[in-house]
Amino acid sequence: MNKKYYMKYINSILLTLVFLFTSCALKKEYVIGDNKGVTSKKIVKAIEQNQNKFISLQARVKISYSSNNKIKSNTATIRILAGEKIWISAPLGAIRLLITKDSIQYYNKLERNYIKTDFSYIEKLISLDITYDMLEKLLFGQPVLDLSSRDFEKTLNKNNNQNPDKLRSYIFKKEVDFDYNQLIGLFYINPYNYKLNSQIFYKKNDSLMLKNQQTFSINYKNYTTLNKEVYPKKILFLDWNDKTINIDMKSVSINKKLNIPFRIPRGYNQINVDQ
Repeated sequence: MNKKYYMKYINSILLTLVFLFTSCALKKEYVIGDNKGVTSKKIVKAIEQNQNKFISLQARVKISYSSNNKIKSNTATIRILAGEKIWISAPLGAIRLLITKDSIQYYNKLERNYIKTDFSYIEKLISLDITYDMLEKLLFGQPVLDLSSRDFEKTLNKNNNQNPDKLRSYIFKKEVDFDYNQLIGLFYINPYNYKLNSQIFYKKNDSLMLKNQQTFSINYKNYTTLNKEVYPKKILFLDWNDKTINIDMKSVSINKKLNIPFRIPRGYNQINVDQ
């Protein structure tokens, strides 16, 4: 594996983690109902009340990465200690990645090399200012920014001839600054479980109606429940350059004791990604 391809592979894994981990393969679909007459304050309160409260999570996941009409698929095991660590391991532990509140570490047993960096690396990859806590919110179908009732924009109904008034999303709109650029974040809240249908970012001076408008988006699908926790089973991530990542969760367990082994072996070569 040459260095150029290897770095693309690392970047795809890190990009995936920014949107990963919000799915659980479960038996029962989340029940959809009607939420008429809800105020923007009640919506914000419901979003806060419906945040995930698990302590630990483990899952098997299939990741499909698409760029320039080429598709690559990988499977991995992911373990999360809420508020502390995100760990991912490829089959047989050949590749491992560990994200904590202040660091990102990665090593490859086949190539005998490793990476040590911080969140500024992910920020450069996705052109968004992000912290570990924001990353976990992204991973579990929650708005990456704190929303208030003042950010409420409008409601969006499904285009459905049989039921044209069926509510699809509550839309919130908020500005965010990154590296001297002002971005607009749109948050499409599912009105039946108060999780995200999608979140989209675009440059403030542009419009979503422009044909060639670049956006950064995550779409969440097929919400299900596990031990009263609500998750989407599928995630579709589309970055600024039209690269896509599809995530499908195959199995999951929560609040079990986890082993998170990570130690960079001696003699491995360090790859400098901060230049």
